[in-house]
Amino acid sequence: PVLLNWTTGPANLEHAAKIMGLTHVVTSRAFVDRVQVQVPGTQYLFLEDVKAGLGKVSLLRRLLAVRLIPNWTKNRLLSRLGTDPNEPVVVLFTSGSEKAPKVVPLTHANILHNHRAAIAALKLERKNSIIGFLPMFHSFGMTITTLLPLTSGIRVVHHPDPTDAGALVRKIAAYKPTLIAGTPTFIGYILDRAKPGDLDALRLIVLGAEKPPPTLFDRAKDLAPAGEVIEGYGITECSPAIALTIPGANMHGTVGLPLPEVEVCVTDLETGEPLPRGRTGMLNVHGPNVFPGYIAHDGPSPFCEIDGKTWYVTGDLGVIDEATGVIAFAGRLKRFLKAGGEMISLPALEEPFAKRYPPTDKGPRVAVEGIETPEGRRIVLFTTEPITLREANAILQSEGFRGVMRLDDVKTLETLPVLGTGKTDYKLLRAMI
Repeated sequence: PVLLNWTTGPANLEHAAKIMGLTHVVTSRAFVDRVQVQVPGTQYLFLEDVKAGLGKVSLLRRLLAVRLIPNWTKNRLLSRLGTDPNEPVVVLFTSGSEKAPKVVPLTHANILHNHRAAIAALKLERKNSIIGFLPMFHSFGMTITTLLPLTSGIRVVHHPDPTDAGALVRKIAAYKPTLIAGTPTFIGYILDRAKPGDLDALRLIVLGAEKPPPTLFDRAKDLAPAGEVIEGYGITECSPAIALTIPGANMHGTVGLPLPEVEVCVTDLETGEPLPRGRTGMLNVHGPNVFPGYIAHDGPSPFCEIDGKTWYVTGDLGVIDEATGVIAFAGRLKRFLKAGGEMISLPALEEPFAKRYPPTDKGPRVAVEGIETPEGRRIVLFTTEPITLREANAILQSEGFRGVMRLDDVKTLETLPVLGTGKTDYKLLRAMI
């Protein structure tokens, strides 16, 4: 199966269909009627029609086969699917927050390793249950909240719309799942809508994909008093989990330790040489969770060779703690600019505004993006709030930013663009600059 991110628009969907040679898209008529999405060059196969074509005799035959001769039924399926663990089991796409989405095949071995590692790191048991609301085109939504319950027997409650915070709160209150995982943006929406008592069943709240605002931890403590908030780090290409905070040992501002059998090293941005612990550089990953390589990719290789091993180059900056080995995430390399001989961190400039104007259920209220031009850098604050350039730079100065760490412009928008994963669409903001 090829999981299509319908939020990326018709051009990206058409590109995905051409690369993968898709002729049909399996979907729901109710869904297509609601969002009016099209995948140029393909035909829709509606699940409503498939269901209507299944007779009672056929359904009964399949039920009896599963119940009475399960091994024969399983082997018959495996004979069609193949049993090579290194063959792709699903094709996903990168989020496209920085550039055009890339095609990521994940193998059986990739995903099963992530399942075993997540169960061990989070100490999951059969009594746990998950609320699954991330879409299946999202790597975490596919691997953890869709496939993990099937392979482990952990119960799951699904909801189709991650932005429908009110309905999600009602489902959590009714079904009482013990685990929720998502981006800080989506978890923030849920906390905004929750009342005392709604989230009492939650024991673990796992955050990833972006840096959470400090206010989120306080709100979670008030509204989910039994729930521990932990952070993790993952990438679609790594199935997706790479590191995870161990429950009971959370250190805010870090993303935890690498999962079992996963190795992480940091290399110098200029030379590519490994750096000692405590130094910030490019994060590289080696392990059974790393994908085999992009499909139909004409860019540079995503891998490098270090000490005779092949490592995936994440494009992310980080530092490994000297004493504990815990990873601190520093941001995407593409979210840094160079000016006056200094590296300017756009996430660092964005953070003071995110503290003052945290996201609401209508989406993020602030974002900082920038570009380098022949005339020099141009850094812009995009916001839904009435902030002047003078006021914005005064906020930065009050936080200790000096010199080149300042804004060049402020642009007011009705809403900030976001991707289907809830992340801010920085690619679109960059195009506006």
